[in-house]
Amino acid sequence: MKHLLHILLLLTMLAACSREVETAPLYRQYASRPDLTVAQVTGFQLGDTVRVDVVILVADDSAAWQGLKTEFDIRPSEGVTSWLGDIDNPARRVKRSDVPLWRAMAVHEERTLAFYRVATQAEFDALREYQMEIMGD
Repeated sequence: MKHLLHILLLLTMLAACSREVETAPLYRQYASRPDLTVAQVTGFQLGDTVRVDVVILVADDSAAWQGLKTEFDIRPSEGVTSWLGDIDNPARRVKRSDVPLWRAMAVHEERTLAFYRVATQAEFDALREYQMEIMGD
């Protein structure tokens, strides 16, 4: 029985790995920039059951960070800045009811922008809870 469970676990992992992952247009837009490190996390787990896709941009130097701050109209220069961005143009701020959307977080100290793709109220709530938990740590 234990051997069967291991085989089922392995087959489940292989099926998950073989699934073709679509890259987000936001990822494709920035992936070729030489001054950025860009990553996409598909199915980032928030809480017990909710998963969202995340695109992360890390500026390699302060000039690249200043460029991102200008491009995304990020005015503060320290701490964390967050906004809700249009799904097709994350620099454009939108209201919470305009789903799907990007929940953007700029972490100035780390020169990092993280974009969480939110399509439902449950995803929005789970992301808010997740962010409150990590801020409390």
